[in-house]
Amino acid sequence: MDKRSVTGPRARFRWAAASVTLLMALVNLTLLGQYRAAVLERVPDAPPGAVKAGVAAALLFGSVLNALGVLVLLFLAGAAGAAACRAFGTHTEFTRVRVTVALAVALFLAAKVIVITAASLAFGVPQTRHVTELIGSADLSLLLLAAGCAFAVRRVSGLTWGRSAVCAAAPTAVFAAFCLIPT
Repeated sequence: MDKRSVTGPRARFRWAAASVTLLMALVNLTLLGQYRAAVLERVPDAPPGAVKAGVAAALLFGSVLNALGVLVLLFLAGAAGAAACRAFGTHTEFTRVRVTVALAVALFLAAKVIVITAASLAFGVPQTRHVTELIGSADLSLLLLAAGCAFAVRRVSGLTWGRSAVCAAAPTAVFAAFCLIPT
């Protein structure tokens, strides 16, 4: 299959990565009140225009850092999954496995963002900071990530279910390590 195909795994990965990056930027919009409070705390007598500029700069900077963090997470998780598959004897192309595992991680992250945001809107979580902490936390949802990665590894590499589950532990561990980074 051509690398530039619009239907291959790389194209699906590009769409998923772009969607997750956009979702994370939209989650940053929930933090506008915090950004405003932080600007007013640092410069209490700032005019309204300067406060708006400070909030916009914080939003932009936070969105860019979130986007970079998501892309690094997807690359490292995909590479860890592909390396684990290679260690367990798959002969599938490394890039194909990396992209498929990264796609599974991207879909998991998108689902987690959507479910937590929808639940917070439906049940009225009082603090928006709570939503971002839930999205970046290591919780039982990592079992779903491991299952999704095991399914993806099994499908792309043809390994047995046992070996696929062990290979799925690598991207799950990378995701968990990213969750342990303090904010």
